[in-house]
Amino acid sequence: MSLTPIVTLETLAADLPHPPHQLLGRRPGPLVLPDNIVCFQRRSAEELNRPRRGRALHHRFVLIIALHATVSVCLDDRVIRLGAGEGLLIFPFQFHHYVDAGQKDLLWIFITFDLADAEPLKALQYRPFIFTPAARVLATDLIAAYEKEGRMSELPALLLALLLARLRRQEPAPRRKAVQIASPGMVMQVNQLAHQNNQPLGIKEIASALGISQSHLRGRFRASCGVSIGRHLRRLRLERASGLLRLTPNRVSEIAEQCGFNSIYSFSRAFHAAYGQPPVAYRQSVGPGGGPRRVKKSRRA
Repeated sequence: MSLTPIVTLETLAADLPHPPHQLLGRRPGPLVLPDNIVCFQRRSAEELNRPRRGRALHHRFVLIIALHATVSVCLDDRVIRLGAGEGLLIFPFQFHHYVDAGQKDLLWIFITFDLADAEPLKALQYRPFIFTPAARVLATDLIAAYEKEGRMSELPALLLALLLARLRRQEPAPRRKAVQIASPGMVMQVNQLAHQNNQPLGIKEIASALGISQSHLRGRFRASCGVSIGRHLRRLRLERASGLLRLTPNRVSEIAEQCGFNSIYSFSRAFHAAYGQPPVAYRQSVGPGGGPRRVKKSRRA
């Protein structure tokens, strides 16, 4: 069994080169920090499947760190076995729940957050990772800062950004035998189609993609989840709009168009009915600037 050599600060310092130009250093690209971070834990498998009815679907990232116990995470149309000392990143609008949990005692950490640009994290989608000692140190500092720092502190966001950057560069966890799962249900298929591109699809386009009639789609969808597909698609558009209001400086009229509303007036009415306040008031209530903290300046919302 080979042991990983211990790297000390003294060792690294001894290997540092002498730069030819001490004033010309490495420049990072534009940095967008995670925002609206919530950290919590689950101590029993019984607590994992919440809400009780249906599979969880929301517009935030969920970083899972399994400290103790092994449970299978059902993510969209696949099952991922997550063992102690491993982690998994769930992306916005991905269905997920937990299977074969039984009555296990466990200790899992959940870190949920918003992020304006998901592209840098694509390598982590559906890919469990090993929770290495280096990642554990960052997670420890993150949880400590989350508990001790005030709401306006940038430290938790910076530490989470560092943790995600490290996880992107790690080797994936060893593959295990896949757990069989039925083909994606109607609700999942609709959600996958609805989020394949930036332009929201209507009932006609979704029915065409599934190869069924609009009336058949409406009937099957209502039978699957108890609500009309039109109401469900509106909910998805509003959830996307709430994320854009928080995370981007886009004008409300631009967001309304991006989310498939015919006018800013219909968008404002629908948003107020869903969130209890108009879009502008919602943006003002979620924090300074209504979006993520950036290293570079962004135009005013």
